[in-house]
Amino acid sequence: MIKNKILFSVCILFIGLTSCEDVLDKEPLGIISDAQVWNDENLVDASLTHLYSVTNFNDVFGDFQYKNVVNTDEARTCFGWSDILNVFTLGIINPDNIGNGAYLGYWDYNVIRGYNEFLTFLEQSTLSTEFKVQRAAEVRFLRAFHYYNLAMRYGGVPLITKPQDINDPDIFVSRNTELEVYNFILEELNAVIEILPEQYDSENQGRISKYGALALKSRAMLYAASIAEYSTVQLDGILGVPQSEEARFYQESYNASKQIIESGHFTLFNRYPNDKARNYQSLFLEENNAEVIFAKKYVGVDYGNDYDYYNQPLSYKPFVASVINPTLEMVDSYEFKDGSPGTSINYNQEISTATLYSNKDPRFHASILYNEAFWIDTQIETYYFTIPSNINTDPRNNSLSGRGKDVNNNPNAGATQTGFCVKKYLKPERDIPLGSETTTDFIIFRLGEIYLNLSEAAFALNKPAEALTNLNIIRTRAGMPDKLSIDMDIIKNERKVELAFEGIRFWDVRRWRTAEQDLSGVFSKLTTYYIRSRDTYGYLIQNAQGNRSRSFLKQHYYMPLRRIHITENPNLVQNPGYN
Repeated sequence: MIKNKILFSVCILFIGLTSCEDVLDKEPLGIISDAQVWNDENLVDASLTHLYSVTNFNDVFGDFQYKNVVNTDEARTCFGWSDILNVFTLGIINPDNIGNGAYLGYWDYNVIRGYNEFLTFLEQSTLSTEFKVQRAAEVRFLRAFHYYNLAMRYGGVPLITKPQDINDPDIFVSRNTELEVYNFILEELNAVIEILPEQYDSENQGRISKYGALALKSRAMLYAASIAEYSTVQLDGILGVPQSEEARFYQESYNASKQIIESGHFTLFNRYPNDKARNYQSLFLEENNAEVIFAKKYVGVDYGNDYDYYNQPLSYKPFVASVINPTLEMVDSYEFKDGSPGTSINYNQEISTATLYSNKDPRFHASILYNEAFWIDTQIETYYFTIPSNINTDPRNNSLSGRGKDVNNNPNAGATQTGFCVKKYLKPERDIPLGSETTTDFIIFRLGEIYLNLSEAAFALNKPAEALTNLNIIRTRAGMPDKLSIDMDIIKNERKVELAFEGIRFWDVRRWRTAEQDLSGVFSKLTTYYIRSRDTYGYLIQNAQGNRSRSFLKQHYYMPLRRIHITENPNLVQNPGYN
């Protein structure tokens, strides 16, 4: 829908304003009455398109929404001046610097008002009942997604389901409990799942289907269950979910995942079974494939993203930045093809980088670019300096002539700051689009995640055999050996590598309440250097953020409410740990 409807809505407005009717019988140019909008299916769809476009699906394309990747242990940003690097990864978060963007703040009740107005006006229209029920179900899904976003960030938030009037005596609302928010999300999703169609024709790709709603249920209920298991209730229930709700929410997630898988509507992408790295890479580039449950559609100039523009390696584009720089910790999270841990790698040797990583998990080769990795038509070069022979005594040539072509000499901006570049989602094309013109869709829900959601929920419900089976289905597709047993550490690492750079890790470590360990401390870069006399490479492991350590504190599991919201509404309570 997003792909097809944007230009369509503009055309409808243009046609409506240029009719050959007597101009004396027309509304003034540029003005369309409420009656016209809510009694015309095309104009209602134009309004619905807008609501899809303003809904935050936590995608990592455009508007620097990559922040929910580079703020985790997956990566850092190449920009040394970035607020993510200098504020958020250091744990310096407060009600005055939180912002109101999609990454952190996102306390956007204007969007909720848009959903509520749509539902109210549509209900009063004279359009067919079938049309109204269908479109209302889509908006109820979008609203549920928005409340899920709020709950992940803030815990309990005000549940507002009708347009407010500024003159209402109860305009200053209070926060509902976190449990009430998740119950509302569940009730809304259960309702729309019964209404939404199972699939759409090619002209309506991008609309939410029954299975998209089930996928959100799978993800959101897993989050709620984790909060019940791992967190504590605070502020009289505004934060936290009672432990008594743990099994119920795990079961809801489990049921939703099973329903998607058993429907047979989706299959794991496996178009290139003899080349597992190519297969995994192509999953994210070949649009509308059978694994995709719901994706945000991009069409280029009119509605595109800038992922390629910001993330292609330095020598492959005109823009001097390669923003998402995977950490060495992320690299080492990928096992070797024989199942041995990635942390067993020996960096204290002289060896070709391509050989060093040759036997890694195929998903690593599909997701991360490293020194000597082949990309498009040549090798990546991310070595930082050259020496004649001896690292302990030789001078280091770290000028541009002594560095690889995908590293520049500015420590604050430009090329990779860790020795690695992201590969996942990148188009293997040299003539990349400028700015926001990339057409690659962002996958919001896919079957691979659903198998992992099912595995985790099954494990929590004391079904270890089923948990292991579903986790191994993902590993088999990836070309990795089966696990013989299962525990939460195995589940967590499998999610980390399978869902890497998709914006999910940011939330997983929060719901598991492990971010204090996972996102704190020193994160590493691999400083590769070229040894001219032996035509090979050596390696140093260094702090990816200079002399700074990252810090994630207990209060950061919930974001602070912006000070302006607390000031304007005396009934809002600030989250603990923020002044």
